[in-house]
Amino acid sequence: MEDIQQRREDFDRKPRPYDYEPTVSIAPATINGVSCYWFTPEDPDQGKTIIYLHGGGFAMGSIRSHDKFVSHLAKKLQARTLFIEYALAPEKPWPAGIQDILSVYGEVDLPYLIGDSAGASLIVQVIGELLKRDLPLPKAAVLISPWIRLACDYPSYEANAAIDPVLTRDLLQMLARAYAGDGTLDLASPENVRPARFPPVLIMAGSNEILLDDSRHFYEYIKDIQPVSRLTIYEDQVHVWLRKDVYSTAGRRAFEEIAGFIRLFSPHPANPCLFL
Repeated sequence: MEDIQQRREDFDRKPRPYDYEPTVSIAPATINGVSCYWFTPEDPDQGKTIIYLHGGGFAMGSIRSHDKFVSHLAKKLQARTLFIEYALAPEKPWPAGIQDILSVYGEVDLPYLIGDSAGASLIVQVIGELLKRDLPLPKAAVLISPWIRLACDYPSYEANAAIDPVLTRDLLQMLARAYAGDGTLDLASPENVRPARFPPVLIMAGSNEILLDDSRHFYEYIKDIQPVSRLTIYEDQVHVWLRKDVYSTAGRRAFEEIAGFIRLFSPHPANPCLFL
């Protein structure tokens, strides 16, 4: 894939209208050879540990692209949050990233999984692998603007093309090919995992994104597998809108919804943390 290093730099350096949450500490860690970072708020709820999987089309994204956002999320959830820098395509295509996540997942006691975009897609694939290996599933999952069908052919690609300022079909098709590597899109596509069981799940999408139908179709499938499934479509919002600005009205509402959903499955529910 041409100019991938420049694309990564641009993705990492994209400015945000907010800074780090000052009460959250960030510490690097290496777990089974995988680079990770712990985000720890003051007085975290000991009953909650979050694993966060970043987006970036399976080829971009790092601690630099998501550190500010995840610091605010850790504060809102009042939970230690483990950010995984999984292997990226095209150098390390499918299933390298999944293998990295599984290596880390086994060292964390019954976490919650949260991911955006490709990171949300990886949650689906990781859960499929956990089922194959008869390993415990996470307590709950949150999928933010998930990319589920790598064929990129749902109607929302056309319907929302003019109102999505973040993604294009051409870009996603290029990233999908890079992620599949020497395999096929069918093998690499999260859509084809088709898990028989799934943890309670919150799916969130913006009404203006070309990936909107990915969320809709996945919800239609998973609601019959997991009755505690929720799809929320945020009107007039784009792909992963809450990372764009955590202080926007839609960003705050999304943070509140995630926190409320996670609290439903917490053994020791903490008092809601006000988003200051």
